[in-house]
Amino acid sequence: MGGRRDRQWRAPGPVDHDGARGAYLAALAPTTATYKTFVIVSLGCAKNTVDSEAMEQLLLASGHRRAADASSADLLIVNTCGFIESAKQESIDTLLQLGAEKRSDQKLIATGCLVERYADELVQELPRIDAFVGARNWSALPRVVSQFEEARAPGSSLALVELAPPGELDLEIAARHSSGPSAYVKISDGCDQRCAFCAIPFMKGNHRSKPAELILREVGQLLEQGVREIVLVGQDTTRYGHDLGQRDGLAGLLERITDRFSELPWIRVMYAYPRHITERFLGVLRERPRVLPYLDMPLQHTHPWTLARMRRPHRDTDDLVAWMRDRVPGLVLRTTFIVGFPGETEAEFDYLLESALRLRFDRVGVFLYSNEDGTAAFGKADQVPEADKRRRRSRLMAAARDITLEQNRGMVGSELDVLIEGRPEHGSAWYAGRSHRDAPEVDGLVLVQADELPVGEIVRVRVQRALAYDLLATPV
Repeated sequence: MGGRRDRQWRAPGPVDHDGARGAYLAALAPTTATYKTFVIVSLGCAKNTVDSEAMEQLLLASGHRRAADASSADLLIVNTCGFIESAKQESIDTLLQLGAEKRSDQKLIATGCLVERYADELVQELPRIDAFVGARNWSALPRVVSQFEEARAPGSSLALVELAPPGELDLEIAARHSSGPSAYVKISDGCDQRCAFCAIPFMKGNHRSKPAELILREVGQLLEQGVREIVLVGQDTTRYGHDLGQRDGLAGLLERITDRFSELPWIRVMYAYPRHITERFLGVLRERPRVLPYLDMPLQHTHPWTLARMRRPHRDTDDLVAWMRDRVPGLVLRTTFIVGFPGETEAEFDYLLESALRLRFDRVGVFLYSNEDGTAAFGKADQVPEADKRRRRSRLMAAARDITLEQNRGMVGSELDVLIEGRPEHGSAWYAGRSHRDAPEVDGLVLVQADELPVGEIVRVRVQRALAYDLLATPV
């Protein structure tokens, strides 16, 4: 995980779930406080955002209230990320900062993937944390808080580790709440793939699909709150329904959502796995206008040798992309790549760069390989130097940026439907929104110059100017 400010972080071994469950540490100072208000700091991916929203709703249902900020909260909750080195360090730094600043009448709770992966080490290394709740057991949060409430004597307010037994996973969300016009809906969790670089199966377990009726209920709740865009997320959304005995489960789910909710204008799919793309799924993208012709499909690499070492699908990427674009005219493709995977040669990287230039993906993210303990690639002798990783990332990102800028320039003069999300700054002459070409948080914006626009609604605009990632527009 990298160096700590006060001591060196030790690489943890496998989490002992049985040992961690119910493990208590020495007490902090006794308290008579009542823990009524909370703040949640959500780190990491969109799937974590959904879990944080679920935790919030559980606490609200238990009689707790949101606090304006950490200084006014009784409960400080950090939903951590444990995916790669930089994410883990951000989680650790956040916990260290809040732990150093918290008062004696506040409680600090760590939840999420970092806890699921490193529970035993975190307990030993971060004594200022009062409780640890794993990523697969966030519904235990109110119970943990109630144990704080029930502390009666000195020495009885103890830090608790709450992990779900292997195979268990929280999927049901009692109620959904959204504060904006776009909302994530997690349709599954866990992953059946065993990519050589990825620790997600250790944290999340195997793939599990959320029953369709629960998903439909969430979508209905969000629409009642004015949500105009539903973004489906999961570790592998295209595997949805496989564990429920369904074939083409994602296509069927999209059909059910669009059939039931005619008032939902946009639905977007993220985190598709290349091997699980099907004709029926592409048919839904093509034939159902409210399912946006946009797909986030992480490829991770394009060189067949690198993909084989990664334990990723290594069919010809050109053929895959050509097939998808043929089936869905105008398809916007987003992908992510990893550079610096062990054994990646300059020739393999050049192959990746050339294929990215040739295939002209609409949106691209690039990650440096992170050497994660417990994964198949961990500790391999043929590690790529960090300087080479950074250089490769810069070259690939520069090429992707040039492609995006060229595509954006081609949009000048055209009209787009844009979901208006608000003003970037109070009193600004611009509104920020997104077209179907841009997913929340990870893609660009359409900045619309106007005196007044309806926030949370879709408006028609004309593109006036192109930037590297964003577009400038005016209402039609």
